[in-house]
Amino acid sequence: MKRRRRADRLSALPDEMLERILSHLRSDEAVRTSVLSRRWRDVYAGVPVVDLVDPKGGRWNEVRVCFDQQVTGAILCKGPGTPIRTFRLSISNPPRDLLDQWIVSAVSSCVEEINVKLIYWFSSDHRLCPFTSSGSADFDSYDRGRYVRTQHHLFGCPTLRRLRLTNWTLDLPGRVSMESLEMLCLARIMCPEGMLQQLLSSCPRLADLTLQECPSLRKITVISPHLRSFTMICCHHARRIKLSSSCIRSLHYKGGLPRKSLFKLANHAGVTALTVEICEGLSGKEPTEFAPATKLIKRCTKLAYLHLSLRPSMAYYSSLFKDAVPCLQHLRQLGLQCCLRNDRDIQSVAILLCDTQNLEVLSLFPLDAKTPTDMHTESDSEPENDGEDGADYSSQVTDGGFWPTPINCLDDKLRRINIGMYTGLQLQKMLAKFLLSKAAALEEFSVTLTAGCSQNKRKIAKKLRSWRSNHHTRVTVNR
Repeated sequence: MKRRRRADRLSALPDEMLERILSHLRSDEAVRTSVLSRRWRDVYAGVPVVDLVDPKGGRWNEVRVCFDQQVTGAILCKGPGTPIRTFRLSISNPPRDLLDQWIVSAVSSCVEEINVKLIYWFSSDHRLCPFTSSGSADFDSYDRGRYVRTQHHLFGCPTLRRLRLTNWTLDLPGRVSMESLEMLCLARIMCPEGMLQQLLSSCPRLADLTLQECPSLRKITVISPHLRSFTMICCHHARRIKLSSSCIRSLHYKGGLPRKSLFKLANHAGVTALTVEICEGLSGKEPTEFAPATKLIKRCTKLAYLHLSLRPSMAYYSSLFKDAVPCLQHLRQLGLQCCLRNDRDIQSVAILLCDTQNLEVLSLFPLDAKTPTDMHTESDSEPENDGEDGADYSSQVTDGGFWPTPINCLDDKLRRINIGMYTGLQLQKMLAKFLLSKAAALEEFSVTLTAGCSQNKRKIAKKLRSWRSNHHTRVTVNR
């Protein structure tokens, strides 16, 4: 007896639905579906997306792949009635004439999103941050001036809503009109003085702005009344950022200790999500040097989400931020990134938690300790031990004075705890055990393991479950 052939429900979907599904794939993957059956033969031609990644990845000495032809083919294969709504490209050592043609084709097709990342074989990959091993906040003299200039048609496209550019030289035409642009992300951009301000002043509907590793950034004013989110990462020469929008809700700063009056916001109280990442070493810093950062936190009185990242640890420095936390009555989510190297680091986390009365979600991201001598015991270097030595770490925490005052949010507010980069070191286990044993209303406890202890996933999960005081708490361990 012959088996009844099952119906292909996916192929039975209308073309519009299949095109929408394929739009979530890269263009080369979407083209491969044409060999599935006759039904799929021409579907990819109606997908309004060009999304390709150069396999060379900046390695100039490898066998050249005909990537240029692949991009050109992806553009030309579109049906006569199919516009290019999204144009995403990551390309190594691009041919400038072809790159201009591709962008002009996309702009002429009423494109809504352009995301082009350029990769150069001559360019160094180090981050533009003076606090890294490379020690530079600007481009190398060898790289400077060698990035491809932006295509002028980009800055007159009436339909463009989202623009991401990485590793370009910003070059604007005499007249810039970006009436529809809502999201702008510029990363590692070489830019003559004043040109970035000219671009921002030509985006009246800008709602989301990200500036990453842009050494030419000094002073800017964002006049768009629609701006809701601003991110600035490792722009270490910035001196004055004025955000005129009263609608801003999210602010993300990463860099050295901010200077006095770095940010001038029209409405601090409107900010509900704030991220402050200090990549500068804090050892030996005076309390007055923290004042601009703590003042920024204090003025955002309606924060619901706060993320702090301090290097190397939070010990001592947490007391400087502690004065700002009681002002945050609306705080629901707190993220802390720091080293856990000794008892004071554990206590510093407690100091910040004591005044978070309404905290519901806590996320901890322990950083690698650079000095092994600061570790608690020799067993810390053996994640596979996972507390099998039988020590009662929770009693060590409470009796040892790690938690000097009650943490009220553990009683009835805290619902979810996330710990990333978990290595199973003793101090991390002490912290995990205390939180699990004291958080009475906890619904979920999630741990993400580092590669070094991922083989002990089951053992770690079992140990964590044995520590929970609320047996309804769901414990998950991820690799």
